[in-house]
Amino acid sequence: MAEVVSRQRKAALSRKQRKFIDEYVANNGNGTAAARAAGYSDSSDNVLAQQARQNLSNPKIFGAIELQGLQITPERVQERLAVLSLDAQASGQFGPAVRAEELLGKSIGMWIDRSLQLTGVLNDSHVAALLEIARRRQQEPIELADDSPHTQSTRDASDTDD
Repeated sequence: MAEVVSRQRKAALSRKQRKFIDEYVANNGNGTAAARAAGYSDSSDNVLAQQARQNLSNPKIFGAIELQGLQITPERVQERLAVLSLDAQASGQFGPAVRAEELLGKSIGMWIDRSLQLTGVLNDSHVAALLEIARRRQQEPIELADDSPHTQSTRDASDTDD
């Protein structure tokens, strides 16, 4: 009996956990699909996702996944985002599809988050200058006309009716 307990401690991972690891790698990092294939309760995707998160928070499971070579690289993330976008769009979930495309675009540098990091102390003259710039920008006219050909031809047609 002591031998059985000793072997279980050495193994440290259950059969189901080892199956989860194999499926996680095979499914390109999809934890929900891995949990389903490993035999965890599939009463809902939320339950499977929760089980996947729990497994991935286990250092032994996470370490075993890393040993199998599934490392998070920019290429892997981009590939996964592309798959998620297509799957979401195919199932009619356009919000998640757009979000995946947005993240994909950010990952290749299409959109750059810009923020201004100020160091030092702002005095009253700095604040006054910033407020003046904001007032000038507020007074600038905003061009709302659409430059697309369809809108342009509609506008041209309405001009001729006068």
